Amino acid sequence: MNSNKKITIIIFTMVTILTIVIVALVALGSRQTGYDSAKKRAYLTADIVKKSLTSHMVNGNMHQRDVFLDSMAQLKEVSDLWIVRSKTISQQFGKSGLGNEIPRDTIDEEVLRTGIERVITTESLKNASLRITIPYTASSLDKPNCLSCHNAKEGEVLGAISLKFDIQEDRISSIAILLNVIGIISLFLIFILIYISKKIKPYTSSFDAITEVLKQVHDGDYSVRAKEGVLKEDKEASLWLNEIIEKLETVLTGIEKNLTAFVHNRVSNVNNDKLLTAKEIIEDISEIYNYKKTIETDLTKEDIYYRLVQVLKDKLLIKSFYIFENDLLKDERTIIFSTKNIKPCCAILNNVKEQCRAERTDTIVISENFPEICRVATCKNDTDYICIPFLINDQKSITIHILCEDKECLKHSKYQIGIIKKYLEETKPILESRMLMDVLRERNLVDGLTGLYNRKYLDEFIDKKMPHELSKGMTYAVMFLDIDYFKMVNDTYGHDAGDAILQKLSSTMKSAITENEFIIRFGGEEFLIIMKNPTVESAEELANRINQEFAKLVFTFNNDSFSKTVSIGYAFFPSDTDQIWKCIKFADLCLYKAKETGRNKVIRFTRDLLKGSDKDNY
Repeated sequence: MNSNKKITIIIFTMVTILTIVIVALVALGSRQTGYDSAKKRAYLTADIVKKSLTSHMVNGNMHQRDVFLDSMAQLKEVSDLWIVRSKTISQQFGKSGLGNEIPRDTIDEEVLRTGIERVITTESLKNASLRITIPYTASSLDKPNCLSCHNAKEGEVLGAISLKFDIQEDRISSIAILLNVIGIISLFLIFILIYISKKIKPYTSSFDAITEVLKQVHDGDYSVRAKEGVLKEDKEASLWLNEIIEKLETVLTGIEKNLTAFVHNRVSNVNNDKLLTAKEIIEDISEIYNYKKTIETDLTKEDIYYRLVQVLKDKLLIKSFYIFENDLLKDERTIIFSTKNIKPCCAILNNVKEQCRAERTDTIVISENFPEICRVATCKNDTDYICIPFLINDQKSITIHILCEDKECLKHSKYQIGIIKKYLEETKPILESRMLMDVLRERNLVDGLTGLYNRKYLDEFIDKKMPHELSKGMTYAVMFLDIDYFKMVNDTYGHDAGDAILQKLSSTMKSAITENEFIIRFGGEEFLIIMKNPTVESAEELANRINQEFAKLVFTFNNDSFSKTVSIGYAFFPSDTDQIWKCIKFADLCLYKAKETGRNKVIRFTRDLLKGSDKDNY
């Protein structure tokens, strides 16, 4: 409904209500006037009857009063008339034998008893009547004096007159007047309605037109323009509104065009409103800027990955996902992050370049695009997935593996692909820098000959990582290894032969350990193995396996073939000592004991190996 109709109806309704009130008041007033008129006639008739009866009494014609009363009852509008005597009059003059002087109902009796007149109105659709009963009371002020003829007291009820009037004609007359009033007012209302509608139409039409334009602009359509109005004010308003919309469209189109390219086009824009789109883009840019400023000051690659996970979970509301880091040189991947209790559709950890479709084609893979689009990826039930590959440098890349259990999740995740790529682009140079730093740091902490960690790594581990692991209840075993008679090899066959034997021992130890152990070249032919959460049995088993496996190797130099052995000592931290360097010293003491007692042995630390004050202070 347009505003013209609304305003017209409102005004018409108000005037109609006012008219109804006026008509109701007129109707009530007309009805009351009819009643009052009938009551006046009743009082006049009662007074005439009273005076006539008094005259009949004075003149001695009371025996003819019935003729008079009958003639009064024949008056127009008088339906019935009768009079009743009080007990006082009946006792003085005797009971009347006339029918119209006997009380007919309780109303007559009540008026005789109380001296209070009663008025009763009876109305129906077809008839209307008024019955009034008026008492006659004794008064010395009447002329002639009532008390001079009646044995009564001042104010005593002598009798009463009851009259019935037909007021139907009065009511019909009132209704006719009322209908005339209603007819005149109705014509007036129709005229008012037409007049108001025509007068306000130019204003309401312009208002409706502007409202419709604003509604379309609100819905995101900035191409709409307001039509020129009829009135001067309308024309100016339309002109100003069109100028504002045009400027807004120009600005928003520019923002959308320029900024959307900056933050990547989303798969599908869920709203068509340029203003909301611009707002989203600006918010994205602001968040990306804050993200970049934050990761620029992060020290490690792990910190940057942590920020990226935060963005995916908290800002982009990706519920279930994995982040894989791919080593392009080794052609393997490691899991950087995984949502709890969620298994990936893709479990590839090796031969990534060939098996991972996203990495091989360097394109985003979405499961809904084609049945079994990636033959390697297998999901349970109706789970969908999105794989987003991103190259960091020639050695590393990232794959974000998103999992969705319903279409709404998939739709949301697809919408976020563009912004995810922008976050990855901003992450790339900083992550690449941290990776390079890790490589340099790794080279600085790795022995060039054996590829094992060096003493610097041990110092860093003890200072930085060990306190954190100890706070979680971690325990350790420390093993010291030394090649027996190694100096003889260098002296006899040269340092190249010695280096080859060191490399073979390194390979033997690497094959024997698990991810819970790491090896350090402590110096020369001495090596240190750190075991995490060992048992007595696992530590002994590892030491014996290295000792036995290395002893099986046969070396050939200058046509000479021979085998070498190692001596091993080990101690437990913190059960043997609560100081890590003292635990290393105890392991070294066990190694010395093994060499001292014949070499090619494995010895565990005990208190008995200590001497003097060291034993007393243990």
